[in-house]
Amino acid sequence: MKPVGIVKHVEENDIIFISSQKLKKGDFVAYKDRWVDSDRFILCRVRYARSLKEYPDEFLMDDGLDPKEILEFSGMDAEDYKKYLITASIVGYYSGSLKEFKHPRTMPDFGEPVYLAGNEMLKDISPVPSGSQGSATVGVVLGTDVPVALSVKELASQHLSIIAATGSGKSYTVGVLIEELMKPINRAAVLVVDPHGEYSTLSDIQNKPEFSQDGYRPTVKILRKDNVKIRVTELTLDDYLGVLEMTEKMEALFIRAFNALPDRSNYKKVDLLNEVRALRDENNQSTIDGIIWRFESNIMNRPIFDDFQHMQLKEQFSVGQLTILDLSGLSQKEQQLIVAVLLRRLFDARENTVNQRYGEKDEKYLPYPVFVVLEEAHRFAPQNGEAKSKSILKTILSEGRKFGIGVCMVSQRPSKLDSDCLSQCMSQITMRIINPVDRNQIGASIESMSNDMLDELPGLARGEALVSGVAINTPTIVKIRERITKHGGTSPDAPLQWIEYSQKNIASKQAVMAQRKQYRLF
Repeated sequence: MKPVGIVKHVEENDIIFISSQKLKKGDFVAYKDRWVDSDRFILCRVRYARSLKEYPDEFLMDDGLDPKEILEFSGMDAEDYKKYLITASIVGYYSGSLKEFKHPRTMPDFGEPVYLAGNEMLKDISPVPSGSQGSATVGVVLGTDVPVALSVKELASQHLSIIAATGSGKSYTVGVLIEELMKPINRAAVLVVDPHGEYSTLSDIQNKPEFSQDGYRPTVKILRKDNVKIRVTELTLDDYLGVLEMTEKMEALFIRAFNALPDRSNYKKVDLLNEVRALRDENNQSTIDGIIWRFESNIMNRPIFDDFQHMQLKEQFSVGQLTILDLSGLSQKEQQLIVAVLLRRLFDARENTVNQRYGEKDEKYLPYPVFVVLEEAHRFAPQNGEAKSKSILKTILSEGRKFGIGVCMVSQRPSKLDSDCLSQCMSQITMRIINPVDRNQIGASIESMSNDMLDELPGLARGEALVSGVAINTPTIVKIRERITKHGGTSPDAPLQWIEYSQKNIASKQAVMAQRKQYRLF
């Protein structure tokens, strides 16, 4: 193996070496650990590179002349100006017993050769072999063909964030992850909360041979707003107060009516309405009328609220099933309420199933782990302001690990996403982020995200991601693989659609004129 550089000196956790190759930030190199085992390589990640020797200022004064030509004309050795001083952070050596990279006790000597990390070293970046049970192969190490396989066990138990600026490939990457979860090697129970209706193209999973094996074939269920039902007994008092948006006096009366229900686990809409009416007297007629009007408008006449029907958890969460909850066409408050009720019921079902308080005959019995993907997560857990879904989401992120509830939070604006929620995601797929406010939020919320990693985010190309956290052995820039299914989150080609629409109008007008001309001939 031919060296690509020589160690010049070391600084704390960095090696600085001279190389004739201009390596890119994020590239991996290695040196031999001669003090312990001459066959053991220590993996390092390139942080930055700069020219070892700069051109004299006078060579750069005339922008009409090439400095290299001046160099040759002056008889100076051009090779001295083709070398680079490269700084790389030490990752360590992979310990098979610990299943992680371990930092060496000694640093390399000056003059030690540095090599490009080979495929054998780079394969240890993945905690599980690509294509094995419990793996999610999301792409390759950038600039190589070495697959990067994440640990689905860690993703599903310790949560994941996927953060990217608009147009960086965020929803495309979510689609890749979902494909991996639905393959025969995982057969996951996944629900996607889809505020914009972007993920329906994943229904192709059912028909692709890559997802079928030994009698297993995943199913995809798409639930749209007409399918969403919330049984009124699942609404808390806070849910009602948020939906009805009443004055302080109205709230006080409504709380009395709600608390007066004989059985809050079994009542109908009209029962609660009658309790409100029962509070009417000569001093509060207009207030009671205001509550009734709000209740009839927002509860009685809304098909989403039902006396008996609700969405069965086992219909939404089933092993080998992808459920897409398409909430497009609903207001943000309605989306938040639906997610709040869903997550409350899910947490209750998994907690009490795991603790054996629910048995197989119980409707709420849910005997397997589940994974929830929250697209536009800042809607459901905003940094500033409240949302009905925020409290239960925080509970699941902090306690869901014990009960087998995994969450993937997806957002293009991390600065708008609750920092406590973001910090609970122990694995991260972070794509291009240009806004400094968003980068600061990521740095403040994610402990494993170092400053040099944050500095890499603006320079990532579309389809490239910095993968970090417990689902991978060391932070790595990954080229996201191609989707198996069609991507549904692409932006419309406005000029193309304008031209097509214009041409259609012109053709229509020409046809009308031709008919009129023909009519005049007769």
